[in-house]
Amino acid sequence: MRNVRVACVGDSITRGTFAWRRRVNAYPAQLQEMLGSGYRVRNFGVNAHAAQRSADFPYWSSKAFAESSSFAPHIVLIMLGTNDSRGDNWKSLSAFAHDYRELVVHYLSLDSHPAAWLLTPPTLFRLGRSTKVRYGMDELALAEMCGAIKEIADDLGCGLIDVNAITAEHPEALRFDGVHPGAAGQTLIAEAVFEALSGSIASQDQGDTHV
Repeated sequence: MRNVRVACVGDSITRGTFAWRRRVNAYPAQLQEMLGSGYRVRNFGVNAHAAQRSADFPYWSSKAFAESSSFAPHIVLIMLGTNDSRGDNWKSLSAFAHDYRELVVHYLSLDSHPAAWLLTPPTLFRLGRSTKVRYGMDELALAEMCGAIKEIADDLGCGLIDVNAITAEHPEALRFDGVHPGAAGQTLIAEAVFEALSGSIASQDQGDTHV
């Protein structure tokens, strides 16, 4: 039986903060159920953390960063950027792209030689009559980051899962605060990841039959 280790790197969205029964409903937990016993999915999401080293809480300095690396994953799922758009964390697109790219390269360089999948951050929504997104998140900055993430995925040969586009059509999935997906939103993410991974696995298996 396969024992494929999957590391879910991210912030509070990956952790499942504000999702009812997050230990069951956070997208990594739902993904584990979808993939089955041949996979070991670990949640390395940390509240408030960002990809940029200059951020108030850089993922680079977190315990989760060290643990996700020592986990020796075969697959790494990276979903960061929401907190990079928050307040003084946002310096410039080039600063974000530089540190995000280096983070991806770090995981690609692990001895386990993992496949990396980059997930764009979920869409940000304003609640009610509010003119701003909660917590000081910047919608324009997030949109720029999504474009950069897509370019980095293409440049480094990583898989891309456009969570931003998926959640843009489901504001109800982030109705708690416009930033954090509830259980239903976490399901949307898990299903998108499962579909992408399943397609990749099927392609690999088909390729093996032609060897």
